[in-house]
Amino acid sequence: MKKYIYLFLIFWSCNIIEYTPQEIENFIPVKSSIIIKINNLGKFKSDIANNELLLKVSKLDSKYNFKSQLGLINNFNDNSEILICLSNISNENVFTVITKDSASNHKLYHKSINGINIYSNSLTNVNGITARVDDKYNKYKKTFNKNSSFSVILNDSLGKEFIDAGFNSDFENNKHSIGFGVDLFNNKILLNGLIFIDDSTKVSNNVFQGSTSGQLKNYQIAPKNSNSLKSFNFTNSNNYLKNKKLDIQNEDEYSKILNENSSEVSRLIINDNEVFIIKSNNIELFNNYLSRNKNINSAYRGFNIYSNNNLKINPFISLVNFKNKKKILIFKDHIVFSDNEGVLKNIVNENLNGNTLEKNENFNNSLSEISNYSTLNYNSFSNYNLFEELNILNTPHDFSQSCFQLVQDNGIIHFNAVISRPQSTKDSAKLTKQFDVKIDEEILMNPHFVKNHITKKLDIVVQDIKNNLYLISNKGKVIWKRNIGSPILGKILQIDLYKNGRLQLIFNTKNKIYVLDRNGNQVTPFPKNFKDPITLPISVFDYDVNKSYRILVTQGSELLMFDKKGKKVNGFKYVESRDQITSTAKHFRVLNKDFIVFKTGNKLKILNRRGKERIKVKGEINFSEQGIFKLNNKLTTSTHDQKLIQIAVNGDLSSTELNNSKNLRLYIYKNNTLILDENELKLNSKSIDMPFSNYNMPSIKEINNKLLISLFDTQNNKSYLFDKNLKLLSSFPIYSLIPTEIGDMNSDKKIEIIISNKNKTISTYTIN
Repeated sequence: MKKYIYLFLIFWSCNIIEYTPQEIENFIPVKSSIIIKINNLGKFKSDIANNELLLKVSKLDSKYNFKSQLGLINNFNDNSEILICLSNISNENVFTVITKDSASNHKLYHKSINGINIYSNSLTNVNGITARVDDKYNKYKKTFNKNSSFSVILNDSLGKEFIDAGFNSDFENNKHSIGFGVDLFNNKILLNGLIFIDDSTKVSNNVFQGSTSGQLKNYQIAPKNSNSLKSFNFTNSNNYLKNKKLDIQNEDEYSKILNENSSEVSRLIINDNEVFIIKSNNIELFNNYLSRNKNINSAYRGFNIYSNNNLKINPFISLVNFKNKKKILIFKDHIVFSDNEGVLKNIVNENLNGNTLEKNENFNNSLSEISNYSTLNYNSFSNYNLFEELNILNTPHDFSQSCFQLVQDNGIIHFNAVISRPQSTKDSAKLTKQFDVKIDEEILMNPHFVKNHITKKLDIVVQDIKNNLYLISNKGKVIWKRNIGSPILGKILQIDLYKNGRLQLIFNTKNKIYVLDRNGNQVTPFPKNFKDPITLPISVFDYDVNKSYRILVTQGSELLMFDKKGKKVNGFKYVESRDQITSTAKHFRVLNKDFIVFKTGNKLKILNRRGKERIKVKGEINFSEQGIFKLNNKLTTSTHDQKLIQIAVNGDLSSTELNNSKNLRLYIYKNNTLILDENELKLNSKSIDMPFSNYNMPSIKEINNKLLISLFDTQNNKSYLFDKNLKLLSSFPIYSLIPTEIGDMNSDKKIEIIISNKNKTISTYTIN
């Protein structure tokens, strides 16, 4: 009996070994120089397509043949998780793509191990790959953000090359691997990662060893027209500024003052002039020294400029290759060195006029993306091409502003970077471009804003003609893409299903109701399927504003009501008529009574909460295409023969002649009546004449207590935006293929608009 038990255990254990699940990181080639991790292929492709710079890089005939790699991964499912490993083996540039997905159409070497597919341009490489643990990958993977566009690990030599290129320096002793996440946006690239070091490691001639981070200040006096600024923060306690080769015996008082009373040193380039700025903790000590030695040359606008004759040795050479300068400016608590006295005077002028980097919007945008505390910062504003430095991209591009940062933290160096396109303005600085976003196909459902319950700002939803639904952040990043299978009817609404402040998206197609969470995941028990087609967008009612939602579904002439759990509300019973329901039901509360209102044939139906007829409207109404509104506590709509129809709570119906126009458009918001009559636009008592054309329905929105009126010219693809006095806003009309969506996207009291000026692209601008 024991023999059979042993045989069973051996057989069972063999099966465990044979079928132990493998992960894609178990097959990283041994000599990988670069490891790229893609958590979600669909998100990666969308982010690449929306970043002009990376899109250009992806199309290059580079040594690692990015085009071939992208050609392969385009065959994989959008939800695929992928590793791309780049190596140089025997002078051959080798790439390896590892995934659980498979591709049938490729011209690469391939093998499959336990459900893991490995593709490469090298047969030797494929044959040599076996399952193993990659310690370097495991060390960094815990630090990666899964929401990044992709993540990168560089080996020691490439890590040094990358850091040197980013900081435009040569850190001799810095040879360490680096891992960082990459977030791609339309107008910028964000990098966030780590360099792991040990206590005995010397980095950059001991620049970072024992250092601490602090808040950098020198940029506050750098002129706006600076080309680059490199700043080192330090404290007297670590005293690592002093070069190891420095002859301490010859260190004079001048150098001691600089070394022992400084907290930040910066190298500034202004129109090819090199300037050094030192922030002093005791400026009077240095000022008195210069005065005693009769170094003063001149005073300019209340600030002293000295001749520099005394600096014999250099305490800062290990940091910024500090070179002695002929002139010294004492400006507040800063010591500024330059060979050009005119440059020093310009620094004074620019500061007194408020023209410093501290007031530069583009600089502050970059600074806002990184930590407030730093050990080393390097900011480049023009004429510096990181990708050219790395031999990746040799063509000009406009991602000319970059900010690189290292923050020392107990054996770990945090690395942050922003590579961005300086913000430009449209027309006379009236519109500021925020971003463009390319989607896979042409727009089907016009983009509109939805609230982000985490940031309290606005995101964007849009659907394309292949039924892909996108959620796009207020920074222009595609958060997720989901294929819904059918066109969405109407707009996407939001509900708080669990009454916890977290919002979900709710909408319907012709046969389903969807509820999606913030991450695009379906919320049970949805989607809810329907055999018979849903013929209009759903209505969502919150009668008592207590989040006990009711979902009203229209199927031809029938109305069905469901609760927020997707269950049919038995207390609601609508006796359907013979005529089709032609307008999405609306809920109004008038004089503490609930009204559910919609059109059916030539009848206006007014129901109570239970679906019973609350008011029976006598006679037929020749409805126009206008909506149903509430005006002065009356239900209001219009007819084809241009009459304004109003129904009071007691059922009385009144009719008012509007005009003889056949193309009248009506929109009511609160007590504001907006009418487009042929080419005359009227808001209450005000009116203006529009150019003759074809217009869609005008609308009113209230944003930050301001009324805005939007109108779209469908014939000439022009969007108009007016204030409450019907005054056209500057820079409008603006060309667009779709009506303008407006909102305060960033919760900063500024108004953003969404337009589309070319197929497959939506653009956002801020109105200044």
